[in-house]
Amino acid sequence: MTNPSVRDLYEQDGFQDYLEAYPVGDLVDGFVWEPGMGAEFEGPYSNLPIKAPFTDYIPLDEGPVLDPDRTYRIGFVFHGFNHPWLISLADTVAWEAARHPNIELEVIDAEFDDSRMGQVIDTWITRQFDGIVLWPAREAPMGPPVDRAIEAGIPVVSLDRRTSSSAISSEVLGNFYANGLQQGLYLKHVVSEGNMVLNRKDLGSTADSIRTGAFLQAIGNTDGFEIVGNYHTNSQRSLAFDATADALQANSQFDISFNTGGEEALGALGAIEEAGRLNSGSSGKIIILANDDAKEIMANIRSGAIDMVAPYTPLIGDVGLRALIRHIGANEGRNEAPPRLIITPNLPMVTRTNMTIEGVQTLTPDEWLYAYGPAVE
Repeated sequence: MTNPSVRDLYEQDGFQDYLEAYPVGDLVDGFVWEPGMGAEFEGPYSNLPIKAPFTDYIPLDEGPVLDPDRTYRIGFVFHGFNHPWLISLADTVAWEAARHPNIELEVIDAEFDDSRMGQVIDTWITRQFDGIVLWPAREAPMGPPVDRAIEAGIPVVSLDRRTSSSAISSEVLGNFYANGLQQGLYLKHVVSEGNMVLNRKDLGSTADSIRTGAFLQAIGNTDGFEIVGNYHTNSQRSLAFDATADALQANSQFDISFNTGGEEALGALGAIEEAGRLNSGSSGKIIILANDDAKEIMANIRSGAIDMVAPYTPLIGDVGLRALIRHIGANEGRNEAPPRLIITPNLPMVTRTNMTIEGVQTLTPDEWLYAYGPAVE
């Protein structure tokens, strides 16, 4: 990397090690995804309309699964019923479970407490559950409880983020690397310099290490970028607002807001607008880069307030549950187990108007059918 500001952070946080360890692979069973695919339903928890993109991936017919005369007890533990991305994730797990009358699903919100999540898993081990699905906020703390479940003969599938367990049955992963890369490619497409503030997810999370690392890789040889603020705002809009407000006060010139999630981007936008600084960037408007395709993000792209989003759909819980059922079936000798690594299809970036960036066509908000969360006018 030729840019010292970018290189110093990249090396300081050890991003290369994370990127080298991040798994890559093909889609299961040669699946081919096209925009428009997927089922539509009302979210069981959010009560919001959902179009889930991957309901045809690792398909499973509606009706009883495996042994129709047996009830299978499955636990889903995650964090954040009060978070729009995460409640949408829970919606898709519950929707898939409801399609199968002999699945009994228990859902617990660990409320961003790693110890509590571990205790929940240990309780399910004691109760001899048939399988566990989880959304781990951070990798390291969730390795030991997952290992204990596997040792007890209970298959475990993680969604979105990784655990540190080397024994986990399957990991359902989107392409965090593509998200950060898309943000970097977009930024280089529209400007070649500017002061930049980073609002990042929690340190030690897959979403932070891979997205931020890929973004820094993409811009590392563009010498005009200067990192003037670096914050961990942990997927919280209020923390991103406060961090961005601090950065605005500390820097008379603020040009680029990089955000590893949608809540971070919305918090940053709120602070910038409250300060009356949206159009104070050296290229005109402060450029705001987002991840996660909430309907609120899409509304702000339509208006021009946010410049791009790299979609990372929460609507993948159904994939994880279907994979878990296959693992249970494999333990019963009914079918082959799915692979450990289950990659979901790559998604195109969304911009206000159609653009071609590095030979790839972007979609507009109206062309992206899978945005989650409450509608925003």
